[in-house]
Amino acid sequence: MKQPPSRWIETFRVTAGAGSMTDAAKILGVDQSAVSRHVVSLESQLGISLFDRSKRRLRLTAEGKLLLAEADSAAEALNRFVRKANQIRRVSDGHLQVLTSATLARGLMPKALRNFKKKAPRVSVNIEVVSRGELELRIEGQQFDLCAVALPFAYPSEHMVHIGRFPGVCILQKSHKLAKQEKISLSDLAGEALVGLPQGTIGRMRIDQLFATAEIDYKPQFETTAVAVNEFVEDGVGIAIADPFTAKMTSGGNVVVRRLEPTIHYEFAFMFPADRPRTTLASIFIRAAQEGLCQQNHDCGH
Repeated sequence: MKQPPSRWIETFRVTAGAGSMTDAAKILGVDQSAVSRHVVSLESQLGISLFDRSKRRLRLTAEGKLLLAEADSAAEALNRFVRKANQIRRVSDGHLQVLTSATLARGLMPKALRNFKKKAPRVSVNIEVVSRGELELRIEGQQFDLCAVALPFAYPSEHMVHIGRFPGVCILQKSHKLAKQEKISLSDLAGEALVGLPQGTIGRMRIDQLFATAEIDYKPQFETTAVAVNEFVEDGVGIAIADPFTAKMTSGGNVVVRRLEPTIHYEFAFMFPADRPRTTLASIFIRAAQEGLCQQNHDCGH
C-alpha cells in the first residue's frame, strides 16, 4: 500500500477531535471541501471507513478509533522532528560561558575549542579562567553554562560528567641528570630541590599523602601556583610533580616529562548548572573536549 500524505492523516486527526468537517476546516484554515476530500481520499487508500456519517455529527468507527491513536503518535513524532530541527538551528548561533582553572584552560581547552568550532562554527565561547575560590563562588551562584574542575568537588553527581582520570608526572629540566630516565621513582627525588604547590591546595595534599604513604619526606624548597610550576622548572629552580595538563603548559622546550612511580591520579569533570536544564551547546562542547583528549592520547602514543 502506498503511504498516504501526512496532510491527510493530520486532517483525519483534527476532524476526529472537532467532530465535524466544518469545525475541522476552521482549525486547519482550509475549505470544508478540502477536509472532505482529504478524509475521503484517506479512507479510499486505506480501504477503511474512518467515520460513521449516519448522524449529524461525525463519529469514529471502531477502525477509526484504532487508527486515531496511531495518527496522534505520528503527529507527536512530527512535532519531535520539528523541535529537533529548531534545536539544531539554534545551536548554529549562540553563546557559551565556560568556567575553568588555568591548568585546564591551557591543557584541555585548545583542542576542545578547535573541535567545537567544527560542530558549531558561529557560536561564541567565553573561556573564563578563575581561581579555585572564585570558581566555588560562581558555581554556588550557578553563574555559568559549563564548568571544568579538578575533583574532588562537592556537587550533585547527576549534573557532572567526568573528563577522565590521569596519572601524575614528573617535570624536569632537560639537562637534569634524572631526565635520562624513562620513569622517576619517589626515592629518586630524595635530596633534590623540589617545586611544589602551596600548602592547603588539593594538589599539594594529594602529593603530601603520596610521599607519606611511601614513608619519604616531601619538603618542597619552593612553592608556587600550577601556572608558574613549569616556568620554575624551565629555569632550573627544581623538579615538580604535576598533572599531565599542567605538564603541557610548558612555554619553551627546556623541560621533559617523565612517568612517576608510584604516582597519584588526577580526576577532572565538567559540571552543568543544577538549577536549569542542560543545554545542547554545553553537551556538544563536552563531546568536543572528549574528542580532543582522544586525539591528544593518540598523538602521545598512549
